[in-house]
Amino acid sequence: MMISVEELKHRELAGLEALYLQQGPAPRPPQGVFRGHFLRWLETQGARHPVWRPLVALMFQLIPFGVDFNERRWFFFGAPWLAAGRFAPRLQRSRWRETEVVCLDYDVSALPGPIRGLLYDEVQPLNESLCLGLGGINAPRGQGDLFFMALERVEA
Repeated sequence: MMISVEELKHRELAGLEALYLQQGPAPRPPQGVFRGHFLRWLETQGARHPVWRPLVALMFQLIPFGVDFNERRWFFFGAPWLAAGRFAPRLQRSRWRETEVVCLDYDVSALPGPIRGLLYDEVQPLNESLCLGLGGINAPRGQGDLFFMALERVEA
């Protein structure tokens, strides 16, 4: 599917939800370095939480972020060497939607246990250069799913 990050930025929440649920072949973990783009808040209780909303806004709306799928880690300020949150990609059923996704499993991270235990994200590769993701915390649907993000490849 050829879609651009600009198209994702202009989609309404319902359009992002529909795209996330489109099921093609089983997703494969992406390869390469991707720049992140915050797209939309979800209409969930978790997304309105007085702690999670400002924290997510700081980390994903104000600070540039990205994901290095080669090294399996998040980075911030547009600098892959500012890595945090190592993960292992895992194919599984989405915790928050009725589809198969690439889950980012943070059990392998060196972050402190209480922080590591809060982390949970999923991505739906749309093509080799673009992923649609759900960002959030390690909690059930409605509590943990907070926002949609796009991940756009910047290098292989």
